[in-house]
Amino acid sequence: MLWQPLNLSDVCPPNAHMDSCTLFGYVYLNLLVKLYGGSRDKVSPETPRQEYDFIVVGAGSAGCVVANRLTENPNWKVLLLEAGGRQPDVTLSPALSTALLGSNIDWNYSTEPNGKSCLAHRNQRCPMPRGKVLGGSSTINSMSYVRGNRVDYNLWHDLGNPGWSYHDVLPFFKKSERNVNIEALDAVYHGVQGEQFVARYPYIDTPPLMLTEGYTEGGAPLRDFNGAFQEGNNQAQAFSVQGERVSTNTAFLQPIIEKRPNLVVKIESEVVKILIDDKNRAYGVDYIQNGKKYTVYAKREVIVSGGSINTPKLMMLSGIGPKEHLQDLGIPVKKDLPVGRNLHDHVTFNGMLLALPNRTSTLVSNEEILQAVVDYHDMDIKGGPMSANGPVNSICFIKSQPDLIAPDLQFQVDNIHNWRQYIEDPILYEEVAFLPTAFYDAVVIRPMNLVPKSRGYVLLNATDPHGAPLIQPNYFADRRDLIPLLYAVEFLLSLEKTPAYRARGAYYVREPLPACRDYEWGTEAYYICLAKEYTSTTYHPVGTCKMGPKEDAEAVVDSELRVYGVKYLRVIDASIMPVIIRGNTNAPTMMIAERGVDFVIRHWNKILSKQNDEDKSLLELIKET
Repeated sequence: MLWQPLNLSDVCPPNAHMDSCTLFGYVYLNLLVKLYGGSRDKVSPETPRQEYDFIVVGAGSAGCVVANRLTENPNWKVLLLEAGGRQPDVTLSPALSTALLGSNIDWNYSTEPNGKSCLAHRNQRCPMPRGKVLGGSSTINSMSYVRGNRVDYNLWHDLGNPGWSYHDVLPFFKKSERNVNIEALDAVYHGVQGEQFVARYPYIDTPPLMLTEGYTEGGAPLRDFNGAFQEGNNQAQAFSVQGERVSTNTAFLQPIIEKRPNLVVKIESEVVKILIDDKNRAYGVDYIQNGKKYTVYAKREVIVSGGSINTPKLMMLSGIGPKEHLQDLGIPVKKDLPVGRNLHDHVTFNGMLLALPNRTSTLVSNEEILQAVVDYHDMDIKGGPMSANGPVNSICFIKSQPDLIAPDLQFQVDNIHNWRQYIEDPILYEEVAFLPTAFYDAVVIRPMNLVPKSRGYVLLNATDPHGAPLIQPNYFADRRDLIPLLYAVEFLLSLEKTPAYRARGAYYVREPLPACRDYEWGTEAYYICLAKEYTSTTYHPVGTCKMGPKEDAEAVVDSELRVYGVKYLRVIDASIMPVIIRGNTNAPTMMIAERGVDFVIRHWNKILSKQNDEDKSLLELIKET
């Protein structure tokens, strides 16, 4: 597979003056394709087998973990199906993460308008990137290793989901984790023997240090927010090692793909239907590869790990979902369940633009950017600016009210290559923001509402049910979601006076962005305008196949992730979250995979053990007679 970047002809208007839309942008992307367009991935040898013990749909953040754990039993044959292709080498440099969005390894989804958010975006639709590649969204995300807060998992348990309290899930976080900075951490909370590398980047420049110092001086202590307490700030660890991304594909699939003959991985194979018999038992799937439909069968279970958007889409295509919606589309109903409901996300917005003077800026010439891309490629041991992710891992958690049980706000940071170009057209800038995160003269600090009240949905598209689904996160449908964000703005503005910011000369650009020029910069009305016009997702959609007890009218799966009313079918991915966690969702999704597949393994080992005992009893009876 050759990686294909964003097509600039589709997004850049004629005579655009942004660097990304000039000849330099084309030269830069062509260089990435030339140096990093291939893939070092190994692939499974083709096999003619049609029947497996388990079929896993989706080789993303969850599916790679599930397939690895199931194939630890050499007697279980496992098929892992992935709609995307091999992981291209361009994904490996942390600083190139922005070039992945909008490329051919992104599903390139967008949200539906709701009149209350994303108003300045094209057609009032916010981008909703999702990974279409081995490793899924762990291959295209910003790699921050954040688990959430213990109260999140205790809430899951209290909602009627035994086995999901913080005490229950901590061992599954640690099981995957191979933390290479353990000497600076509390080993009670971290693992060192798992497959998933977690590490600090080998390089850090001045602005991230300024941000961390500023947060600390503003009252958020330096903290391991994956440890005993979350409230505070730090340079987050990343899913990386020695200056390279480590996706779940790299961690869980590539080391075993040629060593376990019981694992078959098929790429560019999109599952279009789960096969369910007249007794509501899942027994296989149909998938499309190279335009041809194939059918494969599962002797034990079908496990869906397509993520919070594609999992509900596949379920509904297979007849599992809201009865009226399926009937409207002419899809035979196998089970009436609230699939696609309960969609929620960490809503945020852009526009809090913090400019950096020359002495603090990391901006370099276009020629130096191209040279940095080449130098990183040629390094045997990765280092320098391209081995890190600019300011992106400068993360902070605070409470908007002191009496809250846990933080309700998180700050993440995006680099701005050229802030003067940004304020001319923020939306176009974001659409072509593919230059390395290492080089910038400003940052946008994005406040995230960690406990959103707004809920949305995913539906099939009536025009083309097999095409992109309708994604309605319904940002700001509940106006109370704005309240913590306004407090967050006050906190951010106060940091401008900290010694850390003053020493580096950092200052907020006090020029209103185009869609909010009717409001005075610095007023509450201006920031509400920013939130509604320049709304953004932090790429954390969850909840569309909600886990809950049977009496929960919104529940799709039980606490062992079995789909209600359909035997031998489970969902194991972020879509099962009943309530979103306080933080980034990649690490929690891997934990869900570890916890979920443990249920699968225990269930079938118990059945096999019982069968073995029965066989032994029968043999003993035969001997006696």
